[in-house]
Amino acid sequence: MPVTLAKIGIQSVDITLAESVEVSAKVEAKPLLDKDGRFADGAAFDPTSDFSLKGRGDLPAGLAVGTGGGSNVDGLFAGGVTIISSVKEMEKNDDWNAWECSGQNFPNAA
Repeated sequence: MPVTLAKIGIQSVDITLAESVEVSAKVEAKPLLDKDGRFADGAAFDPTSDFSLKGRGDLPAGLAVGTGGGSNVDGLFAGGVTIISSVKEMEKNDDWNAWECSGQNFPNAA
C-alpha cells in the first residue's frame, strides 16, 4: 500500500531559507461594569498580529523596514496591512549570513 508523505518544514512564508516563523495574535478588550462592579458586558477591538522571521543566506528582496514584505509574508495573513518594523542582518567569517525581521499585521486596516 503506498504511503503519502506530508510536507514538513515551514509552509507559511515564501522564503526558501527560512529557519523559523513565529506569529502571535492579540486584541484589546474593554469590559463594561454594572452599578455593583460586576461584569455586564465586554467588547474586543483592534486585533493585531505580531510576527518574526529568521533565516540564513542573504536577506530576501522585499524584506525592508516600513514595507509589507511583498510576497515573502503574504501567506501569513489573509488581509489587512502588514508593516515590517525591524530588520537585522548578521555576518560571520565561518558561517552563512543570517537575518531576522519582525513586524505587525493590522487585519482591519485598508
